[in-house]
Amino acid sequence: MVVTSQKITGTKLALIEAASTLFAEKGFEVVSVREITGLAGANVASVKYHFGSREGLMDAVVARMATPVNEERLRRLEELEDRRSATARDLLTAFFEPLLSQIKSSPLSEKLFVKLMGRVVGDRPYEFPNEVMGQFREVAGRFVPAFMAACPGLTSEDVFWRIHFSFGVLSNTLTHGELVKKISGGKVGDEDLATTLNRVIDFCEAGFQR
Repeated sequence: MVVTSQKITGTKLALIEAASTLFAEKGFEVVSVREITGLAGANVASVKYHFGSREGLMDAVVARMATPVNEERLRRLEELEDRRSATARDLLTAFFEPLLSQIKSSPLSEKLFVKLMGRVVGDRPYEFPNEVMGQFREVAGRFVPAFMAACPGLTSEDVFWRIHFSFGVLSNTLTHGELVKKISGGKVGDEDLATTLNRVIDFCEAGFQR
């Protein structure tokens, strides 16, 4: 397991948490360095000192979201590999549940974390940082053959697409969950994230087994 997270403290942590909150509330494009440092209680020069630039701070925000999730994905996959009998559902659970755990443990509220995730996936104005792309490639490199073993007949291309579709289902569910409640006219009510995640896994499992 190569993916590793680093302990961040002090002003650097305060800047990341302030930026996370503001990016979630307003989006990446409109938040200024002065707003971030004001919320963090730091001076403007601290962003350059700790991150090199505003873009470097954005990268740090994304890495802080993604790294613990990817670490946990690989840990869970290792456990499944030891069992040698993983199903598509087992693998989808190992892939998705770490995101739920990160939402629950984040200093951001559930609502803000989900908003930030939606902005990272859909509104980010440039490529993911190399650190995070490397993590995603490592996770994919481990999960794709595991899905191929669990679903005989699927090619690696099939699996990449189905993981992509599955993540799209989860991302849309988390970021636009309120929409289905409004459209349903009350037929869909509030439920905890774990229940919603099970619905997502049910749907994606059927897609993998098609």
